[in-house]
Amino acid sequence: MAEIYKDYDCFAYFYNKYWTINSPLYLEKALDILLLEKIEKNAHILDVCCGTGNVAGLLQERGYNMAGLDGSSLMLDYAKENAPGVEFILSDARNFNLGRKFNAVTCLFDSINHLLNKDDVIKVFKNIYDHLEDNGIFVFDVNSLSSSIDVDLSDFTAVEDNEVFISQAEYNSVEKLITYSLTAFIKENNKWERYDNKIYERYYEERLLISYLNKAGFKNTAYTYGADIGIEPFEDRVFFTAWK
Repeated sequence: MAEIYKDYDCFAYFYNKYWTINSPLYLEKALDILLLEKIEKNAHILDVCCGTGNVAGLLQERGYNMAGLDGSSLMLDYAKENAPGVEFILSDARNFNLGRKFNAVTCLFDSINHLLNKDDVIKVFKNIYDHLEDNGIFVFDVNSLSSSIDVDLSDFTAVEDNEVFISQAEYNSVEKLITYSLTAFIKENNKWERYDNKIYERYYEERLLISYLNKAGFKNTAYTYGADIGIEPFEDRVFFTAWK
């Protein structure tokens, strides 16, 4: 598993510092509308692909019993700092078995887009289905196919005294695949070290994801766009809900 998620380990520091500053607040707003008003205040929620734990921490502060699961050990190191009271579990979303069930499961910040083939998406959906209580709800988001038009907006550069981080995105319209080329320069002991890696995301049409949810066992499914529920700057993001 460490080999599978090594690219995310390399990415963890910059992801925690630059990419999750405001996003949890926008995602919390979406969850207020799509999830939290439908469950009890002390409900047990599992955040799959929890990354650096920002959303899990926010929901824990609001009184929910949170657990987070991710395949990157370094992501979870930051998660434990960001949300010290949350239980975090190192496991692959495609084959985890926690031996207990939850009232709700979330999988946010386009984590599903990081699954690059149909079989992996269905495996994750099936695992989540198996970890839900009866009448439990699953909420996730994805980058929409239409947002690929603005892929250049994903380019990002951060420059500080002892570090430089550059992310450049390229979209393959045939494969519906976006490639993030990541380059970092870190100054340690007056010497600059360079690190390079790539992260991939695949775009899925909404009807395909609904069919994958159905294959996993979910029956009552729906989706909405960020623009429809006033989630800025995630207007093009698609939010899905599915009930067990």
